[in-house]
Amino acid sequence: MYLLISETGKLLGSIGVVVVCVFLFVGTYLLNKKTKKPEGCIDPSEYCEGCSLTSCSHHPSNQPNEEKEGEKEND
Repeated sequence: MYLLISETGKLLGSIGVVVVCVFLFVGTYLLNKKTKKPEGCIDPSEYCEGCSLTSCSHHPSNQPNEEKEGEKEND
């Protein structure tokens, strides 16, 4: 059985689905940001020595210049 939905109705339905998806994404992002870190959670930057993923924020090459200069002074 065909549902008689006009082209405008299909367009509005599609836009509605996209809007709901965007609101769900933003809502879950904000809720995740407000969530406290659980006890016993280990900070990866403490033990990261670097790997092949240079885009990772914990990679030693992405650390601030102050730490790199401090290491040079200690050598």
